[in-house]
Amino acid sequence: MNPKPPLPSNEIARLYALRQYQILDTPSEKGFDDFTFLAAQVCRTPIALISLLDGNRQWFKSKIGVTISETERDVAFCAYSILQQQPLVVRNALLDARFAKNPLVTADPNIRFYAGAPLITSEGFGLGTLCVIDFVPRDLTLEQVEALRLLSHQVVAQLELRRNAISLSRTLTQRQHAAAQLRQQQEFIEIFYQRGEEKAKKGDYQGAIAEFNQFLRLNPRGFKAYYGRGLARQKLGDNKGAIADLDLYLQFHPHDSEAHYHRGLLRLELGDYQGAIADYSHVMQSTPDNFAMENFGSINSESTGKQLLPYNHTPSLGSNSNNFETDLNIIPDNNFSQIELSQIDNSSSITASSPHSLLPNYNDNEIYLTSRHTQYEIQDYVQPLDINPELGQQSISPGNTRFEIDDYKGAVDDYTQYLESSANDPDIYLKQANSRFKLKDYKGAIEDYTQFIKSAPNDAKAYFNRGNCRYEMEDYKGAVEDYNLSVALNPNDAEAYINRANARSKLQDYSGAIEDYTNFLQMNPDDAKAYISRGNARSKLKDYSGAIEDYKKVWSRPIVQRSSLPSADNLHNS
Repeated sequence: MNPKPPLPSNEIARLYALRQYQILDTPSEKGFDDFTFLAAQVCRTPIALISLLDGNRQWFKSKIGVTISETERDVAFCAYSILQQQPLVVRNALLDARFAKNPLVTADPNIRFYAGAPLITSEGFGLGTLCVIDFVPRDLTLEQVEALRLLSHQVVAQLELRRNAISLSRTLTQRQHAAAQLRQQQEFIEIFYQRGEEKAKKGDYQGAIAEFNQFLRLNPRGFKAYYGRGLARQKLGDNKGAIADLDLYLQFHPHDSEAHYHRGLLRLELGDYQGAIADYSHVMQSTPDNFAMENFGSINSESTGKQLLPYNHTPSLGSNSNNFETDLNIIPDNNFSQIELSQIDNSSSITASSPHSLLPNYNDNEIYLTSRHTQYEIQDYVQPLDINPELGQQSISPGNTRFEIDDYKGAVDDYTQYLESSANDPDIYLKQANSRFKLKDYKGAIEDYTQFIKSAPNDAKAYFNRGNCRYEMEDYKGAVEDYNLSVALNPNDAEAYINRANARSKLQDYSGAIEDYTNFLQMNPDDAKAYISRGNARSKLKDYSGAIEDYKKVWSRPIVQRSSLPSADNLHNS
């Protein structure tokens, strides 16, 4: 009776990892078929397979020399291959107790020779093998075994590309869905602004203010509503409130001449002649043909021949003044995803007696204005933004420039100044961290990288850089923790492996260090220093033969000083 192959200790996690690639039962692909062709050519065998081990079967993603697409797992040679890191070579299956009674050996196709290199992922899961098979007993040369192993690494790389493409596709789909949901929310919110304009045209200024308030409550960065609300307040005689709104609007659109003109009128009526002159001067500089000097001293909201702008005015926001998405910068709220736009009757205004289904958590008296409100009882329900982002941006560009010319201290000063007004900008924390690292301010750099990671928890490079800082501060345990996260997010980063290896060596975790040096050398097989470091770690574990093999690999290299390599006698005496 054929003995069943044992299951890996991490079988459940292994099967879950295999599912992430979404590759089982997919059609053949040239990218994988090329590897089986090369394996068969290099090893001179009639059969070559890329085999993936599912729960109860082995399935062939690519095959040469066979027509079947799968077999039972219990008879799969590959079920043994995935239990080890190195290729499994069976020279004569009839003489191997594991396979002598295997039906694939005793009957068609009468397998005698098998060699399989496991497909090991960066997480350590054996998904299957790249294997070659022959009908007669035989062996492979060391070069052929190494070629089979290297080809298996390329198969894994192809699998990783597939998984990454699937992940990116899923992310793009989610973003497209989120963008569609955001557009729906924006369209819903924009209705309040449009109602405000319509009510202002009809002379219902209190109703217009209520609509603008609601728009700003849902979209505090919808600055164009400050303009409309300011003009509505001016019509109700609330000149101070109108100026406050125009101040907010001009903070973000400082070059809007019409807004300056209206604020100049209001300042003139309030006796703020210096402020009015400043606004009029701005208008004259921007539109000298549309404003005459003789208007000074005689302009007011009632007597001036200059007409107020109609209320359908939309502030200029670039090339397309009617693109409300340019003016909207809101955070999606899942509550709005449940709102059907068909619930909104655009022809009617929302009043205190309106249904609450659209805005379930707001108090009518808090949001909507009724006829009992006088022009002096109108309140600003939206907290103005205190910081102008454009002001803070001025310190970013000098910081970047200083970093480029190696003035890292000046760069830190600029980034620090910017963060005083925009403490939630993760990119600036990252730039400041890089500058502090250059200054060897590792503690400060760690704090900045940590702030950046809070906003970008999947940034492998940030963990890598913070690990480097901790290494420099001799916090090797913390460095290893960061390198672990970096490797998990980017398993193809060779530098993360070798840096983690060095940190593990400092912690006397030589087994872990050897594993990392090995991973690094798989990506950089010509790095002499890594062979030396791995040899040193092996000598610490008294694996002298392994250490000697590593040293031999670099002994003949001209760039390596022989004095840096211990002799075999010294190695055995260490």
